[in-house]
Amino acid sequence: MANEASDGDWKPDAETRQSGAKRVKFGGKNLCKVCSISYILLGSLVKHAWSHVDEEEAPCVCGVCGDLFETSEELKSHLKTKYKKTHECSFCRKSFLTVTGLKRHVTLHTGDRPFKCDVCGKAFAHASNLSIHRWVHREEKPYKCDVCPKAFGLKGSFQAHRRLHGKRERFICNVCGKSLLDMRSLTRHKSTHSGERRYGCEICGKRFKLPGTLRSHKKTHTVREKTFLCHICCKTFVTNGGLKMHLNMHSGERPFPCSVCDKRFMSNGYRKSHMRTHTNEAPYECKECGRFFKRKTHLNNHVRGHLGIKLFVCSVCGKACSRQEHLTVHMRTHNGERPYQCTVCAKAFTQSHCLKTHMKSHHQEDEGFLNPTCP
Repeated sequence: MANEASDGDWKPDAETRQSGAKRVKFGGKNLCKVCSISYILLGSLVKHAWSHVDEEEAPCVCGVCGDLFETSEELKSHLKTKYKKTHECSFCRKSFLTVTGLKRHVTLHTGDRPFKCDVCGKAFAHASNLSIHRWVHREEKPYKCDVCPKAFGLKGSFQAHRRLHGKRERFICNVCGKSLLDMRSLTRHKSTHSGERRYGCEICGKRFKLPGTLRSHKKTHTVREKTFLCHICCKTFVTNGGLKMHLNMHSGERPFPCSVCDKRFMSNGYRKSHMRTHTNEAPYECKECGRFFKRKTHLNNHVRGHLGIKLFVCSVCGKACSRQEHLTVHMRTHNGERPYQCTVCAKAFTQSHCLKTHMKSHHQEDEGFLNPTCP
């Protein structure tokens, strides 16, 4: 089966086209009784059913079994008691509703990834995940959003994306103005504005506002053996996918092409960021001043400026900067580096805008020479 998954002549079949990004199928065995989206895993359906609990002007129907309740509180109690997670992972103690869900999760710990992409080398634990991933290498995708420039190879992914446009402004945080997709997400987000830290690390005692942040923190206490070795520079990686990505840096291979300008990238994430230079899409908004950014990292750097946070400190004089590029420019005052050189007089500068200003002086000299009557 693994050999079939790596067949270079692969073409998306009808069933694969209808698969969603989170193992979603239309017409699958675990059907939501509210919106008719279905999932391969029962646990995924239960998680999805919670998104309907606090919907406005909607009946209190359990998306898993279809039972009707008078209040949303009764529905919540039903979901909590009837669908308990009884199958526990022996590695991390996370619980699952079914044995199938547990087995899929365990592969995250064992690293078993028999299904490999023949284009970029990324490996997957399940053939269905590989089929979904292969769409990132196809330039033409059949499902195009009529609201934004995004396109999708999978109908399930497209349907989920369209719902984002329809629900984006329904749940607004009254503290920072952030827009959330549902009431549950809004409630979870609001906890970040309070001083309460309900979730504590059992190892070091550090406390966090969100359970997801705690889970990420716990990974810092887990020593994971880096078994994948780069034969060129001897750097090691936890996963084979990480090694493959790193090897592209040595080989110069860039398997993700831009469909507009033919520029190529080492990862699909880099390609997505690049595409915004063509579409002028800037989805990340600063709530303080209303400025928009094409990348989340650029927004984060910008917000730190509003907050006065300066993470980058000069090791020579101690001056602090809010952005790495500002520190790089500052360091040139110490090391004497002047990378921007004038092609006319060879004078050099620490910043590009200084060179541009200087070049104007040469243009003015040329104009004066051609037209000596000018003052």
